[in-house]
Amino acid sequence: MEIRDSINAVPECLKNLKADGNGVILYGAGYCGHEALSLMAQYGIHVRAVCDDFRAGEVLDGYTIVRLDDICPDEKTVIFITSGFNAKMKQRIENLGFLPYYREIDFGRYDADKENPAYFKEHEAELNQAWSLLADEKSRNVLQNLVNYRISRDLKFLAGMEEEKQYFPPKDEIPVLWDGADIFLDLGAYDGDSLRGFIAYADNKYKKIIAVEASRKNYKMLVQNTEMIPRVQCVNIGVHKKKGQVRFEVSDAKNSFASEDGADVLEVDSVDHILNGESVTTIKMDIEGAEYDAILGMEKTLQNHPVLMVSIYHKVEDLFRLQLLIEKMCPNVYDFYIRHYSPTIIETVLYAVPRKKSHMNQYDTV
Repeated sequence: MEIRDSINAVPECLKNLKADGNGVILYGAGYCGHEALSLMAQYGIHVRAVCDDFRAGEVLDGYTIVRLDDICPDEKTVIFITSGFNAKMKQRIENLGFLPYYREIDFGRYDADKENPAYFKEHEAELNQAWSLLADEKSRNVLQNLVNYRISRDLKFLAGMEEEKQYFPPKDEIPVLWDGADIFLDLGAYDGDSLRGFIAYADNKYKKIIAVEASRKNYKMLVQNTEMIPRVQCVNIGVHKKKGQVRFEVSDAKNSFASEDGADVLEVDSVDHILNGESVTTIKMDIEGAEYDAILGMEKTLQNHPVLMVSIYHKVEDLFRLQLLIEKMCPNVYDFYIRHYSPTIIETVLYAVPRKKSHMNQYDTV
């Protein structure tokens, strides 16, 4: 793998904003909006407004959210889409005549300590090991581009990488195949969106679905949305390496994340304990950065070599350490693939497919 010496666009942008004295309008009041506000505060940049057409009137980190058409930008104003890029949001900016004030940069999940050449050079051996374990050239290109992007935050490195149907890739590329007797474990089930995708992908042929969701609010939606779906078991608990409690914070952005200073306590348990000996054939995991600890807590579950579909974008180090952890726990068992599902930093998935299943699929398609 190549590790480029590049200047990261995020701190450069923020320094220039501070020097120019420009005020900022942030468009998007989700978790990326929360992160962008934190960065602006660190650099002492004045935020004139936080806009979100769906959350007007609510509050995000002390700012009352307004609609985009309520603002009046001027020549000393810069508008950012907080998620980095969104075609519909950019079109709305253009429709309102605000395009001259718009700048494109991705603040999402920015980590100043790790998004630089020095960090990746420090972990070059691990990166190269992960890169060498990937099963196809496409995955190696995706990993290289993601490293380039983390170092530079130059959106050109993500151009053309966005795939469709997250967790359910083309079967001739990644052999995530089921035979109708499968048990699907959905970690971070949200409102049931992924499990509905699994049902469609598996042509409605499955044995059971276990949907695990930590958020009480999301869990209520999950239960409501799966009431009429057969063979679905919903579990309201967080996933970690062992049974216990973790402190977490619920932000105005309506996201929850682990935090030692969090005001709330979340009950957590290991996958091995949640399943209590029950075997699963596929595990999907998107649990806000707790993926590493969750994998540590599924040692017994992995003995049956389920297909794994793991989010690896929450933390910079997850680009390589999750794959290496799986390989360490199950040496020479899996073929690994990486695919990316957004025009910005989020929604990168690592697929681990048991080699027996992978090779069977290759034989079947010849």
